[in-house]
Amino acid sequence: MIGTTGTQQLNHCVILLQGILILVVVAGCGTVHNIPEPVRPTAVEQLLMAQAMERSLNGENTMPIPLAYGDTVSLDTSGLTVEQRFFKGVIAGWLGERGLRIVPDSDDAKYRIHILVQALGTEQSVSLFGLPPIESVLLPFALPEIAVFKGQYQSGYTRFRLDIYETATGKFIRSTPWFQGSTYFNEYTLLFFFDFYRTDLIAPF
Repeated sequence: MIGTTGTQQLNHCVILLQGILILVVVAGCGTVHNIPEPVRPTAVEQLLMAQAMERSLNGENTMPIPLAYGDTVSLDTSGLTVEQRFFKGVIAGWLGERGLRIVPDSDDAKYRIHILVQALGTEQSVSLFGLPPIESVLLPFALPEIAVFKGQYQSGYTRFRLDIYETATGKFIRSTPWFQGSTYFNEYTLLFFFDFYRTDLIAPF
């Protein structure tokens, strides 16, 4: 049998759990917001951007570059993103695999390829069903986050094209179609403690 003291403790636990559930329902129903980017890209963010680039170059709609095997080319970039050195390195390797020779000086190149970059970066957001962490000036302690369900979503995107010019004359040859690719890495918390993730990245997580 459960004594009077045990019954009171059980009632107190039930009341406490009811109060927590009420707070969860009232304070945390499906909040969705963007979270700020860190000052430097994390390892996961770097993988998201790099593999988005790889997918854009190896997509089903990728067309061959209209230059002959062994032609010399120089590369330059412009766009909104600051990761332009990374773009030049990736594109140089991709063109080299197709038999083109990359030279650093445009005067020594038969063609100049201008990489027009629209995007290379990541987006992050969080959704929470539960109680966010609470710091109170009235209580001598803070309440930790209580997540019935929490999702942290990260996506990587890229979009760019290659404009090809004849170096000697400046004659425009042609533009490639837009290359574009995306990746994702999502982390989830279920019932406070159970963590798992889903991703299309190729990496030993």
